[in-house]
Amino acid sequence: MAPKKDKQKESAKQPKPSQSLRILPPSMSQNKPEPPRQLVPYPSCTPISVAPPISVANQFSALGSTVGHIRPSYQSTLISSYDPFSASSSVALKKTSPYLPRSNFHLFVIEPNYNVNSDPVALARHYFPPGFHYMSPSPYKSLKYYRDILLETQSVEIKPIKDRDHPEIILYHSLYIHRIISQESFSSHPYELKSLKSKLQYNYSDYIEAWYSIFLHQTEDFSHSWFINFDNKFKSPFPCWFLHWWEKHGPVDEILPVSVHELIRHFTKKAKFSNVDLFFPKQLLFVARYKVPWILKWSYKVTKDTRIFARQFSVKWWDKFEVDRIAKYVYNDLPEDPIPHPWILSSIFPLSRRKIQVRVTGNCSPVDHSSFPNG
Repeated sequence: MAPKKDKQKESAKQPKPSQSLRILPPSMSQNKPEPPRQLVPYPSCTPISVAPPISVANQFSALGSTVGHIRPSYQSTLISSYDPFSASSSVALKKTSPYLPRSNFHLFVIEPNYNVNSDPVALARHYFPPGFHYMSPSPYKSLKYYRDILLETQSVEIKPIKDRDHPEIILYHSLYIHRIISQESFSSHPYELKSLKSKLQYNYSDYIEAWYSIFLHQTEDFSHSWFINFDNKFKSPFPCWFLHWWEKHGPVDEILPVSVHELIRHFTKKAKFSNVDLFFPKQLLFVARYKVPWILKWSYKVTKDTRIFARQFSVKWWDKFEVDRIAKYVYNDLPEDPIPHPWILSSIFPLSRRKIQVRVTGNCSPVDHSSFPNG
């Protein structure tokens, strides 16, 4: 029995191996491998009630951002790094055309008791009435009021475009211009009133203002945009005030592809313009005639040194537009002048064959005179 007690004493003296130093094989490891992290966080989705074409009031209600797989369509063009207030991550896509600044609307001067480094949206909520992104001249002149003016006069068609997988989310609005009413067509005097179906009244100044205020619909993350184009049946002349609208909301030259610039140059050279048309830029006349779309969005901007609070409009090209589709219409409507045969020119101008070849074709390479008739 004594040897057994000695063995127990020896085993008690030996230190037990530390648990922290124990190395287990991978199959026996107690730490489970972490699941792969999601590269792009899935944006949150807040269910909302969808109102017809535009929300009844311009409320700061979250309409959500793009959810799920983004298809190569207009939805893809909404992804841009230009929006300074968008906090959501975007799905990696192929390169799209960027937004470029179009115009600034100065809204107010930030008083000294407010910090110019504050969140622009917070400043806007302090200055503007609840549910508005502008200082309304009257409580009833909401976005619904201006929308109804344009819809009931059949000036535009507005449609909310929803996410296919999440129909409660409005991705953007499309706006097609049907006609622009001149003051003479509206009434004898601009101050004369007309009534909407809601019994609210408006005059021609309200009609003009509707063309500007309609774009002030916005989402909380400032991701909303407008797809704008002229309707296929649009043929009405432009009133002079529309030039100012175009300079604030129309596309800039820098967003147009080279192929479109070439078509505009051909259009400018060959088309016949009335005296009224000469008042407007050729780009506007071309876009309206051949239905070239563009994309518009806006956000708030603070100029810190002057303390100016402004609304920044930006535009971009729609990458899915098929320029070749309108090119054939442009050249069918306005064909190139046929190049006369060199021998027709030689009967009019006594030039040498070599000079005719260079002037007509621009080819300075040696000429094969065997193809010319004798004479």
